[in-house]
Amino acid sequence: MMPYNHQELCSVLSEMKRDFAANPALAVRRQSFIKMLHQYCIYELMQRGFTRSLEPKSEVKILTSHKYKKADVAVVHPTSGPMLIIGVRSQMSSLGNNFKNYFEMEVGEVSSIHERFPLCVVGLLYLHPERDFIPSRRIGPFDFGRAATMFSVITGREKGEDPLGLYEEIAYLKVDFVRDPPTIDNAFPVLDQLRIDDFFDKLQQKHAKRNFPLLS
Repeated sequence: MMPYNHQELCSVLSEMKRDFAANPALAVRRQSFIKMLHQYCIYELMQRGFTRSLEPKSEVKILTSHKYKKADVAVVHPTSGPMLIIGVRSQMSSLGNNFKNYFEMEVGEVSSIHERFPLCVVGLLYLHPERDFIPSRRIGPFDFGRAATMFSVITGREKGEDPLGLYEEIAYLKVDFVRDPPTIDNAFPVLDQLRIDDFFDKLQQKHAKRNFPLLS
């Protein structure tokens, strides 16, 4: 087991904070904010052996059950197609108004990937700010515990024949951007299965078990 690089993640979150605070609308429109998290995911996967012929890449175009989409981070075999995908999401304001729609969208997305590629290992890294840190971008009242419970219901897919609407793994980041550097809150007991601590390890292990069973 290889623990996630906490120092590297804190550095990335600090850069994300500076980018978003400088111009929130532009950071969202250009996706510069979230792409920093894409690169962090790639870094963690490469630390676990995803290199050379199976190099993780950002914004990879794949065909799901009914349309093409850009996978945020993906490991794609040249003939077999996507073997591992990580969706990376963030909501930085109006959490209470939009979370249910985003949640339903995530379920639909993982279903469409698994429908075409049932053996593909799909993870979700989801980020919420813990509190307001930009006056014009208020997060509003939000039940983080309920969100964590909802995520816990759609994670833990073990086999290719398991329900299509489940993610193999989900990491839920509740980040306090007011602090410097930003900190991750893992206080909720329900978050035990949603911590980022072994998120990348579990994705790598499930990938190895499905694709290289004699070696895993």
